[in-house]
Amino acid sequence: MTLSNVTDGIDQVQFDHVRVLVLEDVPEGQTTLVDTAFDENGEELVETLEAEYGDIDRVILTHGDHGHHGGLEHVMDAFDPKLVMPADESKLYEHFEEAGLDIEPDVAYEDGDLLEGDIRVIQVPGHTEATSALLLEERGVLISGDALDGSDRGGMPPGYLLPPPALFNIDHEAAELNLYDLLGYDFDTVLVFHGSHVFENPKQKLDDFLVEREWNEWDPRTDDE
Repeated sequence: MTLSNVTDGIDQVQFDHVRVLVLEDVPEGQTTLVDTAFDENGEELVETLEAEYGDIDRVILTHGDHGHHGGLEHVMDAFDPKLVMPADESKLYEHFEEAGLDIEPDVAYEDGDLLEGDIRVIQVPGHTEATSALLLEERGVLISGDALDGSDRGGMPPGYLLPPPALFNIDHEAAELNLYDLLGYDFDTVLVFHGSHVFENPKQKLDDFLVEREWNEWDPRTDDE
């Protein structure tokens, strides 16, 4: 596990297969944790958060994969933070029930909601039912929430963006097509949970990928419906 700064006011805690993000002073005077890694990372995550930040005021979950919410019980027990999570991500609620966790969100968000701290929710279904990207609107920073990976996760050069591998998506076609929704927003940095972050022209690179993609019969640019 390593802790490092990503950009002004945003740190990452890196584990073997996933990372979490810590937003300082978001909203003002508070510390927000985005996702909680795997259950087996929970104890170490709490120790790191306590040592570096003292307290966590809010947790935002982006979607229902174990690697993004598995450590939640540890974090809730240690800090009793406000919990913010997607309303329509049934996978999350099912996992809580299977684990016997009596956890209810303080805020259940939907696509387009504006969360405290100037965070706009952009849901990109396909990887999971309600995979959510989080846009810090005033800063132009997009937190991908597994709507996008860094290209080097797939063995390509870093600095570009790709959808998650088809193996991990409930609907890979939707996971790609719904990326078009991100192009309706302004951002100049994309922070991902797998692979390398993209700091140079991420929106243009995403646009280029979608334009050149072989969509075949499901090309949204030629859909007459």
